[in-house]
Amino acid sequence: DTAPRRPTAKKSAEVVFSSAMAAAAEAAAVAAAAASAAFRYNRENYMFDAGLRWGRFTTGYSMAMAQASMYREDIRDLTALTVTKQDTYHTVGVIFFVLNFQLIMAGRLGVHGPSPPGWLLGLYWTNICSALCFLVTFTWMAMHAAARATAGGAFMLTRHVRLPIPTPQMLDKARRTGNSYEKQRVADVFRIPFAIPAPLESEVDPDSGERLPLSNRRMPKWYEDEVGELRKDEGGAAPGPTSNPEHFELYRGLQEEWWAHDVYSRIGVLYFMSHWLTAASLYSMCHVFTELRCIWPAYTVTAAFVTAHSGILKLDIVNMPREGGSAGIPVEKVVPFVPFLCVVGMTIDYSVLPASPVWQTVVYCLAWIGYIIQFAWALRLYDLAMPQARLQEREEQPGQPWWPADWPLPPAFEDAIYMVSAPKQLDAGMSCIQQEMKAAKGKARYEAQPVKAKKSLPPMFAWKLFRGALVTTISMWVLIIAGRVFEQVNGERQLLKQENRVERWPSHFQPWMAPWSRKGSRSEWCHAGGCDRRLSESELQQHRDISSMASRLAATLGPVAAALDSHLGTPRLRVPERVAEIHAANIAWPADFRPAHLASREGVLVAVADAKSGAFVRFRDGSDEVEAFDSFCIRGIDDLGSVVGVAWGARGLTLTTATGVIAECAGTPVAGAWTCTHAVTAPMLPGGLAAAVVGLHEASGRFRAAVRYEGEDNVLLLEADSSLGAWLPSGEVRAPAGGLRLSLSRGAEEVFIAVADGSAIRRSIALGDVQHVAPSRALPGVTWHGASDLGGGRLAQLAIGATPELFILSAPAHRATA
Repeated sequence: DTAPRRPTAKKSAEVVFSSAMAAAAEAAAVAAAAASAAFRYNRENYMFDAGLRWGRFTTGYSMAMAQASMYREDIRDLTALTVTKQDTYHTVGVIFFVLNFQLIMAGRLGVHGPSPPGWLLGLYWTNICSALCFLVTFTWMAMHAAARATAGGAFMLTRHVRLPIPTPQMLDKARRTGNSYEKQRVADVFRIPFAIPAPLESEVDPDSGERLPLSNRRMPKWYEDEVGELRKDEGGAAPGPTSNPEHFELYRGLQEEWWAHDVYSRIGVLYFMSHWLTAASLYSMCHVFTELRCIWPAYTVTAAFVTAHSGILKLDIVNMPREGGSAGIPVEKVVPFVPFLCVVGMTIDYSVLPASPVWQTVVYCLAWIGYIIQFAWALRLYDLAMPQARLQEREEQPGQPWWPADWPLPPAFEDAIYMVSAPKQLDAGMSCIQQEMKAAKGKARYEAQPVKAKKSLPPMFAWKLFRGALVTTISMWVLIIAGRVFEQVNGERQLLKQENRVERWPSHFQPWMAPWSRKGSRSEWCHAGGCDRRLSESELQQHRDISSMASRLAATLGPVAAALDSHLGTPRLRVPERVAEIHAANIAWPADFRPAHLASREGVLVAVADAKSGAFVRFRDGSDEVEAFDSFCIRGIDDLGSVVGVAWGARGLTLTTATGVIAECAGTPVAGAWTCTHAVTAPMLPGGLAAAVVGLHEASGRFRAAVRYEGEDNVLLLEADSSLGAWLPSGEVRAPAGGLRLSLSRGAEEVFIAVADGSAIRRSIALGDVQHVAPSRALPGVTWHGASDLGGGRLAQLAIGATPELFILSAPAHRATA
């Protein structure tokens, strides 16, 4: 009975089932724990990647926008290079238009003296006309290049080179919320790390449609979703060894339309200056020989022009051999010295040497050498300006000009044109973020080609125009050389009538009798073989006879007139003094400038508006002709009220403001602005000012003032006492009723009172005498705003109508003492 019982089959089955259930439960628990851990792990990775997705999106676009801003600066810099150069050439051209016509018209030879020799006039006129030809050519090319470059830059900035700003829809797609994890694939949600690695990065082959590995990187499936959602428009060309940002390629294509004008405008500046310097040298020696009758100054002025001419040619012309050819004859090394040949010929021509075939031959030989050199120079200019394309690309060097090989620039001027084109490729280590953002990956990245500049033949219209100017110059030299041959064979100036003129050897003429003068007489005092503008001896004797007759007549009739006056008791009529001559100065006032106050110093007038702006008006050599007009603004007194009076002394400008505060503007304006400060040594004027002006009396160092208060007509004269800090009365001037403007002379010695009817009064502060310096005159729609003494008996008056006008009075009208 004590022996153990053997388990039954049923009991064994129950035990086995219980063990299996326990194992299954344990396995399920382990699986659930593993799944939960994998779920949490993958969710944390997903949320981490979602943050990286947003950061990658915003960072990429931020860097792309920063780079696009730099690209916009590239367009502006390339445009500004062309525009700045062309503006400089244009400015030079405008200035020399005047100087060129001065040599042609205002300083024409043969007017004040005998005509220079024909052989020299041929050289002079061909050079000055060639200079005018190149002057017009390069000025118009500069205008075209600057305008076209500006338009091209504006086109690029407003259409192509824009900031890649993402749209709100793109920002919404880039953002991920936490519940989007629920939409992920089960394999990604419960992937066990290390045990089940993520799939390799892959892409769909556009040919077979199969997904092929792209790299050894392992990426979750949601990364592929990110690529598909955020970069579905990618597929362009990836940056490669020959890639280049699109804006460079597009801009280089635009440069095709103006680079030739840019180049030949610069070459035109040199060609113009070469001919102008030669012409100026020839003109100067003609003036010295024919009018001044000197020798050595002709050599000094010629040396100056020759040195300048030689210097600019050496600076601009490289004399580089053409590829596959020679450099040509360097005529530029000898052409500057043609004026030296001419000055030697002029010396012999105008010297006291006797006329002989030997000296005539020497002069003509020197002249023909000059003509041959000038003709060779015209041919050389054509050769130097011919375009030539390079056989290979020019290596880029920092700070050096660069242009593509297919731009046929003249090699002789490579160091003078300062041409910079958009590059064809980026330097090593640099990349275009926008191209990277658009780039496809894998196999598709090499299927599309990046944007390139449009291939076309170089636009050489500018060269054709410039070639026309060169051919014109060559033709002029051919014509003048043929004319010189005819002149020497047929005789100098035998095709023209030469009435009353006699030939001097070897080729120039002078009148054998003096020409008619402006007063219809001959036989004037003459020099240099011609005549000047002095009175002739006969005219001088005639004036003496008239003066003597007038004196005898006055002595005879004087007693008769006195007896008649005393007998008839007729009162003597006072002969009025000379009436003032009044005329308007030719000044182009700015449209927004309304001057109200005047002050002058050393013949220079300053006009100041109530709104704290002003202008200098400079007159030419004490005349009434306006030489310059310069505007400026007044700074530093914005809180002191409007300006009611202006005085100009040695220390600068003294302003009286409506608040009674005095301000001083030291020196002169700087960069168009005149900075003023409160004059601490000048007491403040009382309120209620109708008109006032304060200036520094240079002799005493004290401030003087002339003021008129509202409701009063008299003008009160004041002088500042620095010890008391107050104004003391020093006089009073009875002024006409109506609006008044006050101003002080330089040094504050006199006060000027301008009345609304146009009259003006001057009162000496020290002596007290009053002088009426301008008569009253009414002009419809015009009010008179100020008067100032210009010196030399001239008075400036300011009138305001539809536009400001400045009137100059040359003499006082009448006097009265009070």
